Amino acid sequence: MLVRDEETIKINIPLFLLPVGSREGDILDITIARDAKDTEAAKERASNLLEKLKNKNEANFDYE
Repeated sequence: MLVRDEETIKINIPLFLLPVGSREGDILDITIARDAKDTEAAKERASNLLEKLKNKNEANFDYE
């Protein structure tokens, strides 16, 4: 994502996610980072589940 100097992005953050005691006008430090390790693990889990479903469907198809 590319945000130019003249562009802004508005994100609504629920109050329960803000630090306790946060008030209007406070400056908050917010960091968003990509987690490559967890992303890869999630892809692997999804791939394994899809493979199980395909195998299950093939097994059911063989009996019909």
